[in-house]
Amino acid sequence: MIPQTCRLHPDAGRFMATCSGCARDLYDTEQRNRAAAARRAQVCTVLGLRRLSEPRPELGETTTRRCVWDVRELDTLYARVGGTVTARQVERDYGGGTFSTTEVTLAVPTPDGAVVEVFTDWEPAAEVYALDLPVIRALRPALAAVEPTVQDAAREDRAYWNDRYDS
Repeated sequence: MIPQTCRLHPDAGRFMATCSGCARDLYDTEQRNRAAAARRAQVCTVLGLRRLSEPRPELGETTTRRCVWDVRELDTLYARVGGTVTARQVERDYGGGTFSTTEVTLAVPTPDGAVVEVFTDWEPAAEVYALDLPVIRALRPALAAVEPTVQDAAREDRAYWNDRYDS
């Protein structure tokens, strides 16, 4: 057998069957995969889920930051695990441009001191029913900036219909 040199790790020297550089890369990858699996299991435990899909970077997800479908799903999670609720105005991109929306985030602490965040977008003017949900009521101090938007939208809607049918 002729000693060979690895194309990926030429500094590993000559070898007969396996490259020490490739073996080290394989070991490192295996350790990263185990650590990621442990983080996913911890997030599943904290959120009370059986399994968790891979993070979707296009939505801003990471291993410890997850997106849910709507405010009702976030409310169900809030009722089950508790946590701290916050809201902020964000700009989201879509195929034709950007739009402004309110992002509601639920932060749940883990036993090791880290925080798992679950978030969703909420349009207060379109989903007025959500003002009665416990997860939104937990925002009350921060909701002062959001509520006028809902009230203004309702006021404009009433004014439109009143003007239309009064004449």
